[in-house]
Amino acid sequence: MKPNISIVGGGPAGLMAAYILSKNKFCVTVFDRKPTVGRKFLLAGRGGLNITHSEVKNTFIKKYGKASEKFKKLLDSFSQEDLRDFCKKLGEDTFIGSSGRIFPKSFKSSPLLRSWLSKLKEQKVIFNTNHDWVGWKKDHLVFINNKNEVLVKPDLTLFALGGLSWPKLGSDGSWIKIFEKENIKISKPQPSNCGFYVNWTDIFRKKFRGQPLKTIKLKHKNLEFKGEFLITTEGIEGGLVYTLSSFIRENINENGYAEVIIDLKPDLRIDQIEKRLSSEYPKLSLTNLLRKTLKLSNVAIGLIVELRNKKQIKTFEIKKLAYIIKNYKLILEKPFAIERCISTAGGINFESIDENFMIKNNRKTYVIGEMLDWEAPTGGYLLQACISNGAFVAKQIIREYS
Repeated sequence: MKPNISIVGGGPAGLMAAYILSKNKFCVTVFDRKPTVGRKFLLAGRGGLNITHSEVKNTFIKKYGKASEKFKKLLDSFSQEDLRDFCKKLGEDTFIGSSGRIFPKSFKSSPLLRSWLSKLKEQKVIFNTNHDWVGWKKDHLVFINNKNEVLVKPDLTLFALGGLSWPKLGSDGSWIKIFEKENIKISKPQPSNCGFYVNWTDIFRKKFRGQPLKTIKLKHKNLEFKGEFLITTEGIEGGLVYTLSSFIRENINENGYAEVIIDLKPDLRIDQIEKRLSSEYPKLSLTNLLRKTLKLSNVAIGLIVELRNKKQIKTFEIKKLAYIIKNYKLILEKPFAIERCISTAGGINFESIDENFMIKNNRKTYVIGEMLDWEAPTGGYLLQACISNGAFVAKQIIREYS
């Protein structure tokens, strides 16, 4: 007889596990603390749902850092192409963007989620929302629903409770203390794909907050990437910063701060910059010189002036100015709060689970998705990993119990 399965957490990892299990005639109930499921998935699609990436598998897997080997089998079990095929079955064709990222043609997550949930209901999946999991009583799961205690005794449990980012959407990490009481090892949760604090002057902060710094190169130690990021009241954030955020965070953990270098004119060599600056020097003010000869944006010019206000450059000396433009040093103090980051690092240590993602000291319980101690950059890697993880565990259960 097939086991009765409870999935706790209605994000993409849990929903994919529910889809595959119910399609294979397993009795599945999904519990979620919120009134509706998939809230963070909907948020991910607010600016265009980046579902996965078209990189070749060997390159793709490297994005998971120290957990790369663990995730290879997940991608073998449910690949990028499998995810695209799944979207197509739900009525959402996908396409590869110029960056290699893959999106649904609608650019939205809501049509995909609606179709997904419709399929799950067709496959007899039961949804119990407004059920907040608060622990175990012997072999029962304990939920709070409308202030009432609800006890559930499944044959198997899959936890897909998410990390600690965007807690208003349901994943606040409250499960951590519960798991620690069961002697399940937890690696400290930390911000990932996050912004960082910078000690701006009041003048710079007020003038440039909310504005992007475009067409630049950001360097940290031996890593560098082209792109753009956003100036905020507190510091910097955005895609280019997120790409380096895990390395920057670890540098801050070690040294108390991190230094990044911005190349404000990556398409010009330093001697070309010197030549252009010299052509109009000293006829123009600093601001006009940078704008006319290099076509620097107002934000980039503001950064140069910001240094000048701090007396780090005292003259218009061309060589020094050209060097700063190519090697603008920015000190990052600490990551933004974990609640406002896109994802989190840390979570259930892989030592606490077996090769099938089952908790070693609870042989009927699996954990999947962002609860685990891994991280990846934005660009489709997060969603792909969560969905592939749900698919992998579902297939392991099917093999064992069918």
